[in-house]
Amino acid sequence: MGQGASHHEVRLETRVENPPGGNPQGLALIAHGRFGGTFDQPPVRLLAEYLTNERLMRVVTWNARGIGQSEGGNEWTDFSTWIGDAGINDYRRMLRESMTAYVNDFPKATEIPLFLCGYSAGAVFAGCTRPSPSFPQFSPAHYILISYPVDMNPFMAMHKTGSYFRSLEALVQGYGWENLPEEFNGKEPDVAGVFTVMGQFEGLFYHVWTGILGSKNARNILRQVVVEGADHAWNGKAPRIVEEVDKWLCKH
Repeated sequence: MGQGASHHEVRLETRVENPPGGNPQGLALIAHGRFGGTFDQPPVRLLAEYLTNERLMRVVTWNARGIGQSEGGNEWTDFSTWIGDAGINDYRRMLRESMTAYVNDFPKATEIPLFLCGYSAGAVFAGCTRPSPSFPQFSPAHYILISYPVDMNPFMAMHKTGSYFRSLEALVQGYGWENLPEEFNGKEPDVAGVFTVMGQFEGLFYHVWTGILGSKNARNILRQVVVEGADHAWNGKAPRIVEEVDKWLCKH
């Protein structure tokens, strides 16, 4: 399996949705999961519709490499894609391009709400992304992480497993991720909130992980929810994701 192509910028099939009336009040990105996942997966699609129509945000989703009309090799054909390098790089690129487009479209906007979201592997990619400090127009980010793949992380990430977990821990404790991009000079950016929503039947080690993550919540920004009767695929239960996100935002 080759590694070279996964770091190249490739054309991704992208969907940009503005709220009714075309005047967004914020920006959100959502990355989808693996193994047949697309930007039309119910956890992604329903959250996108909610953030667009109810929260009046510009929502950006995209098909990962090798999915739909996106170029490049997928996780089965490229090792760097398998362990997440390409997914993280693409999320960061999509965020940078989306923030640039937003401030160009609305040059007078300030304190713009920003949401970094992901489902399954997409939650890992979102958790490893930090908004660039070169965009002071945006408020500190909210993170919405759906079905963070706790049990699958070692299988997916291999030798990067610990770093991926520490990236999320650093969001809630304010320090501790060795791969923080250099532009942050060793200091984690401010975060508005981190919300994790999981299904009851996600896996064996979820409760261990939630306990560890909760113990590191020095910033007091973490909210964790388990949805009864749901599993990782959210079959028939995906609307509950939106319900729980709405509850969190209404209280936040």
